[in-house]
Amino acid sequence: MANRLTFLRRAFLACACLLLLPSAALAETRLGLVISQTDYAGDLSRVTSASQEADTIASALIETGFDVTRAHDLNKRDLAATLNAFRRKVDMAGPDAVAFVYYTGHGAQHPESGDSYLLGVDAELVAASDLAFYGLDMQTQRDGFAATGAKAIFLVFDACRNVPGFSGYKAGVKGLSRVEARPDMLIAYATGLDDVAKEGVYAPVLAEEIRRPGQKAEDAFAAAQRRVAGRTNRSQLPWTNNLLYNEFCFAACEKPAVTERPEPFELVMSGSELDQAFLSAYGEFGKATVEIKAEEEFGGQMETFTFEPAFAVKFDDYIALVSKGTNKDDAHVNVGRISAHYIKDGEVIGTWLGLAYGNGFGMPPDYSLRTGLLNYPTMMVKSGWMGQGQVLASEDVIEITPDGPVFRASVPTLDDTTGAAYEELRPCVLEGTIKPSRSGADSFLVDYKFTSEIKGTDRLVTYTLNPASGEYVPDFEYEQEICASLMFDALQGNGN
Repeated sequence: MANRLTFLRRAFLACACLLLLPSAALAETRLGLVISQTDYAGDLSRVTSASQEADTIASALIETGFDVTRAHDLNKRDLAATLNAFRRKVDMAGPDAVAFVYYTGHGAQHPESGDSYLLGVDAELVAASDLAFYGLDMQTQRDGFAATGAKAIFLVFDACRNVPGFSGYKAGVKGLSRVEARPDMLIAYATGLDDVAKEGVYAPVLAEEIRRPGQKAEDAFAAAQRRVAGRTNRSQLPWTNNLLYNEFCFAACEKPAVTERPEPFELVMSGSELDQAFLSAYGEFGKATVEIKAEEEFGGQMETFTFEPAFAVKFDDYIALVSKGTNKDDAHVNVGRISAHYIKDGEVIGTWLGLAYGNGFGMPPDYSLRTGLLNYPTMMVKSGWMGQGQVLASEDVIEITPDGPVFRASVPTLDDTTGAAYEELRPCVLEGTIKPSRSGADSFLVDYKFTSEIKGTDRLVTYTLNPASGEYVPDFEYEQEICASLMFDALQGNGN
C-alpha cells in the first residue's frame, strides 16, 4: 500500500509539472532511456551510486514530460537489445521526437585505438580485445540514434571510471575518448575526456538543471558543467559536445515570475557531524598536521599547518567543511590560512586549501560568519594595513554556496588617520557597516559614516550582484585613502 501511495504521489507531481511545459512540448514525443550498471563481474569495481544517479535523472525527465524506460544491470546482450529497442521507438515516433539516453556505470576506451565502449555487467576485462567482446562501441550507438532524424537527441554518459590495466599495456586508460555529436545531437560526459568522474556528483546537478524553467537545453548542460566544476574546485570538469539546431527546453522556456528559492542548508558549528566531516577531510579527529606547498610568489617551500574545524554547512546530500590552519612558523612573513572541503558520502569531492590567508605571525585570518546577508552562510574575512599612523581595513565576502565557496566582494570598512594626527592636523575616521538589503540577496548595503571631527559625505552604498562575474559591484566608491586627503584639505582651509 505504501508503495502504491508513493507511486500515486509521483504520478500526481509529474502531471502537475506537465502544466509548466512549453506549448511546443505538446506536439513533441519525449522519450527517455535511463540505464544504471552497478554489479560487475571480474575486477571491475561496483558502481555504488549508479541506481541513485539513474533514479534522479529519471525523475527529472518524467517531471518534464518524458516517457522514461528504466533499466538496471544489463549484460552486453541485454544492453544492446535495450538500446536497439529504444532507438527503434525513437525512429517510429517521427521527426518531432526528442530522445534522451542516460547511462551510468562503467565505460572504457581501448588503450591503442582510443575507441570508447559501454560495458555490460558480465564484462571480464583481461585483454584489450575484451572491450569489443563485452562492450558496445559508443560511436556506433551515436550513429544509430543520429539516423532516426529526431528533433533533438541527448546522449549522456556518466561512465568515466577507472578500469584495470590490460595484458600487454602498462596501465589502464582513464575515462572516455571524444565522441563527436552529429547534427541535432548533444553528447555529454560527467567529466572531461580521459578523466575519471566521482560518483554521485554530476547526476543531481544535471537533474536540477533539467527541472529549471527559463533556459534552453544546451544552457541546462552548460549550467551543470559550471556548477560541477565549482563544487569540485575544478577537479571534475564535465564535457559537452553540442550540435543542437532546433530550440528545445526541458521545462518552460519562459523564466518564472517568482524568484527561485535557494537550496536549503543547515549550519553546523559543533558536534559529531562536524567531527566526522573533519575526519573525512584530514583522516584525524579534532586536529590535523598538514604540509602544504606555499605559492611560488611566496617562495614555494613546504609549510606545516595545524588545522582545526571551524564550521560546516550541510546541503541536501553533502557537507561543506571550513577549517582553520595555523602555520607552524610564526614569523611575521608566515601566514595561516582557511581551507574548505566539500564532502559527499565520506569522500572529498572538492578542496580549497587557500580559501583565505592571515596577515602574518602564523595565524589564520579573523572572520565573522553571517547568515541572512546573502543566500548562504557568508564569511566576512578581515584584513588590514597600518603605516605612518593610518589604518586601512576591509572585509572579503566569501559565500559558502552549494556549488563551492565563492568570493563575492572586498569591502573597505575603515579608513582611520587618528595615529597620523598631530598639532594642527586633525584626525579623520570613515567607518563602513555591512548590512543586508531588503530587496533580497542580489544586493547588500554598506553604510559609510565619518565619525571624527573632520567630516566628509556620508553615503549608503549598494553592492549589486553581477551575474557574469559572480561578484558584487558597488554603485559608489570613495577615492583611495580619502581620510588622508580630507585631513590635509582641512589643514589648508579647504575642508571643514
